[in-house]
This record gives sequence, C-alpha cells and structure tokens, in this order.
Amino acid sequence: MGKDMALHVGCDYKWQRNLARDLKSLGIELDKVSSVPAAKERLQKHTYDLFLIQFETVGKQIFEFYSLIRSENSGAIIIVLITKPQNKIEKQLFDYGVDDVVTGDPVYTSTLASRIKRRFYNGKLPWTQTNKIMLKGGTLVNFSRREVRLNGFAATLSNSADRLLRYFLDNPDRVISKDELWESDLWEKSVCRAGKEEDGKAFDMAIGRLRRAIEIDPKNPYIIKTVHGRGWMLAKDAVL
Repeated sequence: MGKDMALHVGCDYKWQRNLARDLKSLGIELDKVSSVPAAKERLQKHTYDLFLIQFETVGKQIFEFYSLIRSENSGAIIIVLITKPQNKIEKQLFDYGVDDVVTGDPVYTSTLASRIKRRFYNGKLPWTQTNKIMLKGGTLVNFSRREVRLNGFAATLSNSADRLLRYFLDNPDRVISKDELWESDLWEKSVCRAGKEEDGKAFDMAIGRLRRAIEIDPKNPYIIKTVHGRGWMLAKDAVL
C-alpha cells in the first residue's frame, strides 16, 4: 500500500484520538475530519489507503462520497461504521464498493484495529506487536497487561499461555504440531523443561490451560481447534 494513511470522517474527537493510537500499532497514520465536504477537500491534497466513515444515518451525500473515493482510488479500503444494523443500507453500501460495515454503539477502537489488521493488513505486522485483540465469543486479550476479559470477569494470562497464544496468532491458517512446538524456543522456555519422551501430556495440558483462559466453553473449543492426529489450529475467524 505504500505509505499507510487513513482518513476518519466523524465528529467524536475523543474516539478519534483513541483510534489514532490503535491504528499506529498497525503502522497506519490517521487523518481526521468531521464532515464529507472537509473530506473531499482532503482528497484533493492527499491519497489515503484506508477510509473510516462514521455516521448515525447514511444518505445520498455519503453514497456520492463513496463513488468519489472509488473513482479517485480504486484500491482504497472503505469501512463504514453505523450505530444500528440496517440490512437494506448495508447491501447498498457493499454495492457502492464498501469493503466492510461495522455496527455497534460504541465500536471499540482496539477491536476495530484488530479487525482491520485481520481482514486487510494480515501479515504486515506480527501479533506480538499488537496490544489488544478481540477473539470470537467476546474474549478481550490485553497483551500489554497479560489480561483476559471474558463474560465480565478479568483474569491474568500466564506467561506460557501468553506466548503460546501469540504463537498461534502469528501462524494462522495452518496446523501446529507437537513436534513444531517442541522444537520452538517458545515451548522449551515457557511450557515445560522435561525431556520430550518424558513429557507425557504436558502438550495437551498447556493447550488446555490456554483454552480455559480464552474459550467460552473449553470442552468445546472454538478458537484453538484440535486437528486429530496432527496438532492444533487457530480457527480462521477466531479474531474479530
């Protein structure tokens, strides 16, 4: 994408400051305006890779703006933030070339940044440099604090579970075997120190502890899946 620049169109200045902080972790610099006319003026002077457009209602002026963005920069990513789900409006947005629609009030900036990274910036930044992520089911992981929030409760993520989760996040869409974990520095330093043959069930126990920390139902895990006879795999849509 070249130099990564984003433009946010909206009036919540405190939210914009938080978003600028979270996008910075992805290497994206945020520019901010409060209206579509102001955004059109910026487009005459700057090229943006990402547009985040936040309005309670979506009207003709907004759709015209999307068409302008596509005519000026067909490769830009357009994400629309709306308060309440509106199926008819969302369909129209996608018809106009919008890449993603995020609904909710409020939309947490850390969650939005994680979603942007997962969907559009995957591979550009290692997860080990990301402070917060939201997992499927509503699990919020704060790596800077080694904290997990799930079902209204906060818990500390152990050092070994923290490193193990980061390993899965940095290796999506493939099976992680016991042999791979054993040979990694991660496993040797953080999970067990016994010999490989004497280790017994330590592999499964470590995965079990991680699941108890992040899964809604650890007995029926959704985030870290078991691939029988081969190992484990991060679910494709584990990160929101």
